[in-house]
Parts: sequence; structure tokens; C-alpha cells
Amino acid sequence: MEKVKAFADWLTKWFTVIVIVWAVFNYFVPAASLWGKAYTGYMLGIVLFGMGLTLTLDDFKRILTQPLMVIVGTVAHFIIMPLIAVALCAIFHLSGPLAVGVILVGCCPSGTSYVMSYLSRGDVALDVSIGILSTLCAPFMIPLLMQLLASQYVSVPTQSLFLNAVKVVLFPIALGVICHMIFGKKIEKVTVALPIVSQVAILLIIGVVVAANGPKLFVASSLVAIPVVILHNLCGY
Repeated sequence: MEKVKAFADWLTKWFTVIVIVWAVFNYFVPAASLWGKAYTGYMLGIVLFGMGLTLTLDDFKRILTQPLMVIVGTVAHFIIMPLIAVALCAIFHLSGPLAVGVILVGCCPSGTSYVMSYLSRGDVALDVSIGILSTLCAPFMIPLLMQLLASQYVSVPTQSLFLNAVKVVLFPIALGVICHMIFGKKIEKVTVALPIVSQVAILLIIGVVVAANGPKLFVASSLVAIPVVILHNLCGY
């Protein structure tokens, strides 16, 4: 297990570099990941199932012990990030699928903000609680926000968006939490390897995205998205 943990720590340390190298590789060799296009939903489910396995009842109890701060943080996320996305779309004159994609990113719950809290010596436990609540709210908030903010660009299928969010987000997390409750201490032996599994799944998803969209990545319309995404993250921080 020590070797597994050491490898997990190494992978986490160099993950950004590995992502860049992997993305470049898939741009030039798209066949390496195109096979996984039909399985991206399952890969994301694996990541969220792993998240559920790491959660305990104490994580949910913390939401009740600090309800005001958790609710304020969650509400702020679902207001600030989507509105920043809308503002950037207006500033950069984005429209169509590109604008919808930027707004969708703004409406999704943050997945790794607790890392930034840790690095900035913030309240990591509080951030984890906000992350849990925002993720649980995602199936309801994403369709609602997309209908309000993106329906001017495309017709938003709110019902299917809600059902997909429940299937891809809520179900895997709930299954992970249930498994943790049933198997208890036995799960803790497995959680050492979860960072590796999750990061490999994320790499596979990135590979699929780059491989499937390689020809479109460096056209003028797509290049505009790069500064927009960077600014969206920076403004959020």
C-alpha cells in the first residue's frame, strides 16, 4: 500500500504536466482515445463514485453544524460563476454552442476548489461541505440556470439534462456513500488507490475530448475560448 500511496502522490504532483503531455499526444494520435468516446459518462461516474467512497456521515453533519456558511458558499457559487460566464460571453461576443459551453462550465459545481483552499490555508473542511452541497444541487440547478442564461442561444432540454445529471452525478456519489457505510473500515484500504483511479479516468476523458475535437481546436472560433476559460477561472478565484 505504501508503494500505491507513493505513486498516487507522484501522480498528483505531476498531474498538470501529465495532462498537457497527454492532451498533445491525443491531438496528434487521436486513435489512442477515440475508442472511449462512448464511455465518457461511465468514466465520470467512476470519478464521482470514488468521491462518494471517501465521504462519511461526518462530512454531511458538518453541513448541519455550519449551515449558514455552507449555504452562503453554495449560493454564491451558483450566482457568481454563471454570471461571470454570461459577462465574458457578452464581452467577447460569443454566441451559439461556444457561449453555451462557457455558461455550462459556469453552472457546474466546482470539483477541486478544496485544493485551492488547502494551498491558501483556508477552511478545507468548509470547502468540502460546500462542494458536497453544490454537487447534490447540481441536477436541479444546472437545468434551471441553463434555461435562464443559455436558452437565447439554443433550445435547452431541461428534462433530459436533469435526468442525465441524476444518473451521472447523484447516483454514483450516493452509491459510493452507501458502500462506505456498509463496508466501513474495509473501504479505507481501497481509498488509498482512489486518487490514481480518479486521475486515470480524468486523463481518459481529456484524451477523448481532445481526440474528438482535434480538427476544431485551433480554428479562430475555438481559440477565443482559451482566454475566456482562463479569465472565468481567475475571476472566480
